Amino acid sequence: MLNFLLGLSLAAFLLYTGRKLIRDLHMMQQNSYMNSRYSRWLKSHYKRNIFAVDFLPLLSLLILSIGERGVIWSVVVLLACYIFLFCQYDPPQEKKKLVFTNRAKRLYIAANLISILLALVAVILFYIRMRFYSIVLFTATSTFTFVLMMIANLIMQPLERSINNSFYKDAQRMIREMPNLKVIGLTGSFGKTSTKFILGRMLSEKFNTLITPDSYNTPMGITKVIRTMLKPSHEIFVAEMGAKQKGDIRELCELANPSIGILTAIGEQHLETFGNLQNIIDTKFELIDFLPADGIAILNLDDENIRSHLNKVTVPIVSYGMEQENLDYIAYDVQVTAKGSVFKVKNKAGQEQVFTTKLLGRHNIHNILAAIAAAGVMGVSMEMAAKAVKTLEPVPHRLSWQRTPQNIVVIDDAFNSNPVGSQIALEVLAKIPGNKKIIVTPGMVELGEKEELLNKDFAQSAAVVCDYIILVGKKHSRPLQEGLEAVSFPQERLFVAQNLEEANGKIREITEPGDVILFENDLPDTYNE
Repeated sequence: MLNFLLGLSLAAFLLYTGRKLIRDLHMMQQNSYMNSRYSRWLKSHYKRNIFAVDFLPLLSLLILSIGERGVIWSVVVLLACYIFLFCQYDPPQEKKKLVFTNRAKRLYIAANLISILLALVAVILFYIRMRFYSIVLFTATSTFTFVLMMIANLIMQPLERSINNSFYKDAQRMIREMPNLKVIGLTGSFGKTSTKFILGRMLSEKFNTLITPDSYNTPMGITKVIRTMLKPSHEIFVAEMGAKQKGDIRELCELANPSIGILTAIGEQHLETFGNLQNIIDTKFELIDFLPADGIAILNLDDENIRSHLNKVTVPIVSYGMEQENLDYIAYDVQVTAKGSVFKVKNKAGQEQVFTTKLLGRHNIHNILAAIAAAGVMGVSMEMAAKAVKTLEPVPHRLSWQRTPQNIVVIDDAFNSNPVGSQIALEVLAKIPGNKKIIVTPGMVELGEKEELLNKDFAQSAAVVCDYIILVGKKHSRPLQEGLEAVSFPQERLFVAQNLEEANGKIREITEPGDVILFENDLPDTYNE
């Protein structure tokens, strides 16, 4: 009887622990499988990972204290506790679902194997009459599952590095074995994803073109695209390149081997990992520094951080912008409206073309100019480019907008937020005609020591444009609250929500037909309070 009950308890324990490990795996994935980042997240979110109810199995110790007759009943209590814990466990709803990649599967299996090993140790302890330690081990293992995940991740690191390195080298080989393939690298603090999609549309007018999908801009992301999507028939490959620290762009260049580099803009983003603006500039220019002698650098010379580095560029430059003189591509007669933009572009050869786009915001003109310049280098005429631009739809979550059946305009700029992008979004909100202007935002992150100040400035800019401000995250949005207090924004028009669900409830309460709502930034689940 004891063996049977202990076996059932072991099964219930493993089911509950395995269920919790799925949540731990999700957060590990969102922290890029880095124990250092995951441990920092755990430190600031311990209340979401350690629950008093998880200590229920310790009740078994009370039964054990009655003596030998209490042994079976203590196992019954242990079984009942784990059945209860499994049934009551309700993982929080996440905005970004766990992706069960091969790496995630391997890590999940490894973490479960560790839990099985510890459970077997606990069973042995029980049979050799060290029952107090057995129940404590059961309880500790199922309570601190995030520790199992970190141990498993540490154990798996050598294997994962080996697998990633083999995939990376295979992708390198594939690129090198396509000498006729033209690779265009594209980076910047903002604008790179939109520019990539715009350029891909233009180049497709004339070439068989592959672009990295969505935000595939990391070594493993681009490696996957090359190994699974790049075909011998492709003529051009456009690779978006992201970075969070020095050397990241160089690593991507060594993978994709670009001969044309586009630098959209440089600003204060990911300061938490970069440290300062100069490091960001140096890192973004790793793309330009990598280009071969006959390569071409396509640069936004309206950006002062790009202009400051021009004396170090050794390859031919194709410039674009709206404000500087003597550019290869310049936009003028710009008319930005709530429905898009109309503008003219003139190139250095004197050719002119009118462009019409449904994309919102002045920044998208820079994105279109970058694409025009790169497409021009590849032989796509401005007339063909204009045809492509006219059919462009907004990139999802990047200042895309729609009008609801209730006649409410919703602007979705939720993908990310940086100091420049947030100001642009407010400019767009100000231009769209409507009754009440409402912003929903958690603020900006990964801005290092400047994060608090930049969020205060953002809040004060929002106060000028918005009739109502809804902040998401009571603790995280504190700098925004302080910024609004400093400019005496009316408290009755400010609402601080615990989460997005609560924010949406407030929206339903205050909106009327004709209102305009801006969703600015949507933080990953790791920032949930």
